[in-house]
Amino acid sequence: MVIKKIAAAVALALSVAAGSAQGAVLAFQDDDIDFALTSTLAPKTTGTLAVGDVLVSVFEIPTFTINGVPSIPAGSELTGIAAIQIASGTGTVADPWIFAPYSGGLDAVLALGTDPDASVTGGGAGGGATLAMWFNSSAGADNLVLDAAINGGNPSCQSLASCIFEATRGSLFQVDGFAGDPDEIWFSSVTIAAGGDVGVVRARNNTSLVATFNAAQTTLFQAGGFQIGGLDIASGGSCVNGAGADGCINGGTLSGTITGGAGLSAALARDGAFAHSDFDAIKRTVPEPGVLALFGAALLGFAGLRRRG
Repeated sequence: MVIKKIAAAVALALSVAAGSAQGAVLAFQDDDIDFALTSTLAPKTTGTLAVGDVLVSVFEIPTFTINGVPSIPAGSELTGIAAIQIASGTGTVADPWIFAPYSGGLDAVLALGTDPDASVTGGGAGGGATLAMWFNSSAGADNLVLDAAINGGNPSCQSLASCIFEATRGSLFQVDGFAGDPDEIWFSSVTIAAGGDVGVVRARNNTSLVATFNAAQTTLFQAGGFQIGGLDIASGGSCVNGAGADGCINGGTLSGTITGGAGLSAALARDGAFAHSDFDAIKRTVPEPGVLALFGAALLGFAGLRRRG
């Protein structure tokens, strides 16, 4: 009977360890304001998006959880910048826009802001970075507010420079982008007629869907003690990240929607602001060493029982 109880306890430990061996799940949900720029980063205020144009998203993440637990410290906010360049496509469902990192580098986009410390170079981003996040204060001038339901659709910032400033304060938390894995993607398709026209999108209500997008990106830098593991881009589950087209990405997946920009101020429109967007993202970490030790101890204990039995 004692042996059975010990065996049951070890089996329970093994089960707990095996479940924990998947690592933590980092989940994000955001609010964005989107800017259309030319390849030289000049505001694009009219016309249809085309190859070479750059989309810059300034985002605030009101929901960040680790294994379902809210993980934004009190008095802080998680904000960031994404910059992608249209490499091919026309934006239709049959011929979606395919995005690449901005050819001039994410730091060139960050330099449009007024925060002299905003850089991802120290985050190991290289030339392939597409998005970065910072933890900063949620008080005073640093507090970025982007929820389209607040202030009539207008964010707390009223220029591209000030939006980048407010989104890049504080401590760099992560940088994602392209690092050569064939599974890395970022593409988008419009859902309405003329959905690629900057003026048409800007005039639509901020609850009106105009496009959808999906991405799978490699994590280039991650603070907070997390080692990002392999993620199956089809299922969202853990997997062994390979070097080829194996369906696994050493980073995270994003999917989201783009909605109209009605209500955005004339000042923001002059800087290329034309839409709101929203994304959900997920990453999986590798198990912590302590979890692996527990897993190993359970295996050894089970083996010892088998020898004594």
